[in-house]
Amino acid sequence: MARILLIDDDAATRLALRGVLDACGHDVVTAADGEEGLDAFRANSFDIVITDIIMPGKEGIATIREIRQENPAMPIIAISGGGVLAGLRYLEVATKLGANRTLAKPFSTERLLQAIDACLGPTPSPSAA
Repeated sequence: MARILLIDDDAATRLALRGVLDACGHDVVTAADGEEGLDAFRANSFDIVITDIIMPGKEGIATIREIRQENPAMPIIAISGGGVLAGLRYLEVATKLGANRTLAKPFSTERLLQAIDACLGPTPSPSAA
């Protein structure tokens, strides 16, 4: 299974997503903001990064930019509950800056796994794990 870096400032979201991904057999490392996420990214090897966009400190757009500079081939899924930046939607900006897939919160477990599959290949469902 994949080694996943999950970056989100909301502890409940991190816990819920980690539970889903763990149940599918993934190895998940979590971070509470972009700076912590980049530290983990630089210190470890990951197959994919899932990052929230709107976070205090280093937000997701800057995080995606730095990951792209350091590893242009790293699959990235951007997630966000909404927001507008200079008239543009954050997830649209994330795509333009290098996110392979985007998900608007709230999203289903199925949509998350489909996005991971699209980046990495099929993931067994939790009942099949």
